[in-house]
Amino acid sequence: MKMTIKGSDPLDLVLFEDDEVQDIVQNILCILNTTKGSCPNLRDYGLDPDILHKPMPIAKSAYAVAISEQMRQYETRATLLRVTFEDDSQNPSSLIPILEVSIP
Repeated sequence: MKMTIKGSDPLDLVLFEDDEVQDIVQNILCILNTTKGSCPNLRDYGLDPDILHKPMPIAKSAYAVAISEQMRQYETRATLLRVTFEDDSQNPSSLIPILEVSIP
């Protein structure tokens, strides 16, 4: 099943989610919304906010690579197919990732 997940989607955390697809989506949103270094036992988990201080084309590329690496390490049940970005009209220096994933 192919799905689109937007980084700005609300993250309603449900512990021990029964629906596997919802659990996968929730885990991906957690990766997208966690600052690298903020989890005491998983210092490599999440995304490095310093990526956004680079020129926009470089930031987009680095951000896409970081998302891919995080998913490969922390959410192996989904396959990342594509990452695109939406500009945030409220904050032009930020990026909203839009992920196309395949969930078996």
